[in-house]
Amino acid sequence: MTRIMGTPASLLIKGGRLFDPEQQSFRKGDVRLADGRISAIGETLAPTPSDEVLDVQGRIVCPGLLDAHVHCFRLGQVLSIDADQLAPVSGTTTFVDGGSCGALNFLAFRDYVIRPAAVRILAFLNISATGLQSVGIDKNEVGENDDERLLHVGAAVETIEKNRDVIVGVKVRMYTGLRSMTALRRAREVADRVRLPIMMHIASDMPPFKEMLPLLKAGDIITHIYHGGSDTLLDGRGRIRSEFAEARSGGILFDVGLDRVHADFEVARTAIAQGFDPHSLSTDMTIVNRHITVDMPTTVAKFVALGLSLEDALAKATSGPAAMLGRLADFGRLQEGAAADLAILDHSEGEQQFSDTYGHKISGRLRLRSWKTIRNGALLAPFTREAERYDFVLK
Repeated sequence: MTRIMGTPASLLIKGGRLFDPEQQSFRKGDVRLADGRISAIGETLAPTPSDEVLDVQGRIVCPGLLDAHVHCFRLGQVLSIDADQLAPVSGTTTFVDGGSCGALNFLAFRDYVIRPAAVRILAFLNISATGLQSVGIDKNEVGENDDERLLHVGAAVETIEKNRDVIVGVKVRMYTGLRSMTALRRAREVADRVRLPIMMHIASDMPPFKEMLPLLKAGDIITHIYHGGSDTLLDGRGRIRSEFAEARSGGILFDVGLDRVHADFEVARTAIAQGFDPHSLSTDMTIVNRHITVDMPTTVAKFVALGLSLEDALAKATSGPAAMLGRLADFGRLQEGAAADLAILDHSEGEQQFSDTYGHKISGRLRLRSWKTIRNGALLAPFTREAERYDFVLK
């Protein structure tokens, strides 16, 4: 099957609406790609004999979108999506796996998924040595932190040290029903030893956030910030709870991790209206929520409907998460010399409605869809690769 449509000597993208996420601004212009980098940007670039010309006719041209929280250990974790298959139709060139693997299975993820992928895949290493291998059986889910023997500090440290090119931090899930703080304490120990951030999953009915806050540091990431339930980001009066405001002022970062029970539109809308917007947009995409999540362009459109400007939302899907991961020098910018990873997006005005899993609906005017995805200077070709599906998988 073909995943890459061929890499021209140079590709000239003409007539784009260029988006610079660091300046949060649009301008009309052209972009030339060569040798895997952006070689030139200008209002009008003349074609050269080596150029293959792509006329984008006013479509948005921005850095390849970055999904800061997804699950993509294809065939190795039962809920995972196929990043290579999603990329060509989503404008997403970088996928960050949110802890599908721990020390015991990370090398399989690296060798059989990350290494051969046409897209860029990075990962947070789960503090549990088995990662999410126990998660995914419908009505019989076992949390990976329930057995504290698997929270092995030494194994996690060694795995990270030997895979620093692709591991960007330590993942710990503080999930519904978990009462012990041991997983977070072990994650803190690992993160401090390897000098990388924690990404912490939060949910309703977990240990109180104010008790976990002392174990977090500036640069750590909280995901699922807009989750629903009885003990959300908001207090009983609908105001931001003081411990979350304290965390933000202390340099802790916040990621969306969008669909299923992990995002309540009413919580998100209320929080954003009070200035508590996320640092990064992400889908937390799995095979069981793709129908409602769809992709990163749709996620951007949802957050525009929830109160962000298009410029802010696109920045939170490109340069924002790249900086959060300490990788902005590698990707997430639309500048000469930057990686030739681009999303070309169709945009139009038209009423559309979005739903969350709590039954809430929001209406928006922005329609945003992927037109082309460019990775390392080459167009990615859509393809189909069917995986087996089983009835026992979480519905």
